[in-house]
Amino acid sequence: MRQEIRIGGFGGQGIVLAGHILGRAAIAAGKHAAMTQSYGPEMRGGRVAADVVLDDRPIDYPKVIRPEISVFLFQGAYEHHRQEIGPVLLYDQDLVQLHPEDAAREGRTVYAIRPNKIAEELGRRVVVNIAMLGALTALTDLLPAEVLEEAVLASVPRKALDLNREAFRWGLAHGLELRAQRKEVEVRR
Repeated sequence: MRQEIRIGGFGGQGIVLAGHILGRAAIAAGKHAAMTQSYGPEMRGGRVAADVVLDDRPIDYPKVIRPEISVFLFQGAYEHHRQEIGPVLLYDQDLVQLHPEDAAREGRTVYAIRPNKIAEELGRRVVVNIAMLGALTALTDLLPAEVLEEAVLASVPRKALDLNREAFRWGLAHGLELRAQRKEVEVRR
């Protein structure tokens, strides 16, 4: 089954690496994966997107047409891609301000995540992408957490293994907490 994921942020957040890790994990889980990347016109600090396509069969078209999952860690990336947001939306609540109609759209599940806060608490903003992948894993069941963690550790420098493992696990715990809160609210209704 084809799944399309768009991760948007700004240069320096490791967005392309996050897309690469997601694809690497999918392949380790026995799926096919393709990734494309796009950049804004700015030289530095501009918007970046990693579009990842996962499928059980060989991928005949590697571009994202309509993402089922959209993740935004930067306002500029969100604004640029907001007309193409699918049924699941994750956004960094510290860096992205959603338009009310995007947050309240019928049939859309929205999660306000805090990967930048996690990265800051770990003392290295460079792991914001890994914290985001942890939250994404917990909130979407896209791929098994163990497979994604292995892909993270296989994709980062050896000297940064512990930091990235910790960022992934904190992001995963954050996502599991958000998921539990959502279930609790649904049960009360």
